[in-house]
Amino acid sequence: MTCLVHFRTNTRLAVCAALAITLTVLSCSHDDDDGAPAAQPDLDLRTLPSGLRWIAFNNMQLPVARQGPAADKGAVVSGFEQSPVGAALAAIHATVRMSVALDSQWPAVTAAMLAPGPGRDEWAVLRTQISITETPSGEMPRIAGYRVERYTPETTEVSIYTRQTDSSLTRNATTVAWQSGDWKLLIAYQPPVSAVTAIETMPAEAVALTPA
Repeated sequence: MTCLVHFRTNTRLAVCAALAITLTVLSCSHDDDDGAPAAQPDLDLRTLPSGLRWIAFNNMQLPVARQGPAADKGAVVSGFEQSPVGAALAAIHATVRMSVALDSQWPAVTAAMLAPGPGRDEWAVLRTQISITETPSGEMPRIAGYRVERYTPETTEVSIYTRQTDSSLTRNATTVAWQSGDWKLLIAYQPPVSAVTAIETMPAEAVALTPA
């Protein structure tokens, strides 16, 4: 995997370890990028977020729009619209926040933004084995866009595209589920492969996000 750079040594290693755990436990079954998104009648999966702006969480820039999040409690955000855009924004926030959350933050992120189940429990056990006590500094990866692969009001598959600090591009396969009035990130239990793959370019169907 491409690791975050320019941190103090201990912080960099800890964040890299957290990212490695995250990218492994998020693995889900998706079609290859060359395939077109599954057709959804009367629903445009390429609708752009409206009122897009960016906020920082532990030095990572995250997109915010009218489709969510509506509430910001620091480490935890909530209030995502039950729509393709809302699902995509929820997937981005949950994935990034669980990856770079400090020791004092990750339990709240896990409880509020990840779907209950053995995958979440496994993630929590793995996360206790590392320590991140300082906000990382320096250049960070940037969320470049997303593609909604499949959408239903109950479960949505989202590919997240990230521009790494070495200018390479990666795709992260995620799934969110609508639970208790909001989207929650589903965590695979003992996934066989990593959810992240290196790609050359974002597909034409992807929604590109303007840099902050």
